[in-house]
Amino acid sequence: MGIFLTVLKITGLVLLGILALLLLIVICVLFVPIRYKADAVIAETDLEKGPSLILENLTANASFSWLLHLVRGGINYPESKEFTVKVLCFTVFPPKKKKDDDLENEDDNDFEEDSYEPSETGYAEALEKEEGFEAKPDKEEDGEEGAGKGDAILEEPVEEKDSTESDIKEENASYDEDFDDDDDGKDFFEFIGDIFNTIGKIIKIPQDVFKKIQYTISRIYAKINMVKNTLSNDIFKRAFEVTKKQIFRVLKMILPRKFSADFLVGTSDPTITADILAAYGVMYPVLVNKVFLTPDFERQILAGKVQLKGRITVFTIVWAAGVLYFNKDVRKTYRRFKKILDS
Repeated sequence: MGIFLTVLKITGLVLLGILALLLLIVICVLFVPIRYKADAVIAETDLEKGPSLILENLTANASFSWLLHLVRGGINYPESKEFTVKVLCFTVFPPKKKKDDDLENEDDNDFEEDSYEPSETGYAEALEKEEGFEAKPDKEEDGEEGAGKGDAILEEPVEEKDSTESDIKEENASYDEDFDDDDDGKDFFEFIGDIFNTIGKIIKIPQDVFKKIQYTISRIYAKINMVKNTLSNDIFKRAFEVTKKQIFRVLKMILPRKFSADFLVGTSDPTITADILAAYGVMYPVLVNKVFLTPDFERQILAGKVQLKGRITVFTIVWAAGVLYFNKDVRKTYRRFKKILDS
């Protein structure tokens, strides 16, 4: 009995440890934020030489990290254009390709294909077997066997000729009979009736098209009325407010918390540069201490530097999704619009 209780105790401790570990993982996934940052630098580029030089002078770096850089990844341009994800020191994405094995397989396949060279006699025998021909008799065979085969060869085309002539006569006779039957034709009144039926079908085509168009228009009009009634309903208004609140909450969390940009802009036309500067002045209350713009009225040039940092918390997204899913007004509105689209 003591051994049994000891086993139960150990089993309970193991299960408790597994549950605690799973709970810790869930808490980390929900509450530990995913941090991201991105940097981009455009060196001074003379636009007179061509706008394509912008990509040549562009250097960008985007990366993310989670749980004290336990999981990290990113992409660099132009050094490495491939997005990578690492866990500790191991690369999870993209998986490593076994280039050496692929090269060995290709070499083996090439060797097998090149090593097979069929001989002329073997190729001829294979072709004769595939087509159903028999090999020609050798000259050293007996005369009787050669004569017998020669007679068979001479007699076969004669039979084929006779059979073909008889087949042609039978086809001509059947064609004449069919032609004679067609000469009899249908009854005159049946022919006139078929003409009137065809004319009636042709006349009904525009009527059917008009009915389909009328039915389609009525359906569209009914759907518009249903959407109009749904939008004016109090249920939709409450659902819209809840949805808007949760979406803005998620967007506020996703947008970068730190953002700075510094640009040097110059165009060939000073008036265009002045218009860009005027647009920047209009947006200045929003971009203050975040975006800096330096105009150049003499040169056609572009240069810039952008830096941003932010973080994403999974719990905020899960919470917003749960609020929308369990809200009765949102679910009723969703079913209403689904019914309108399916009708």
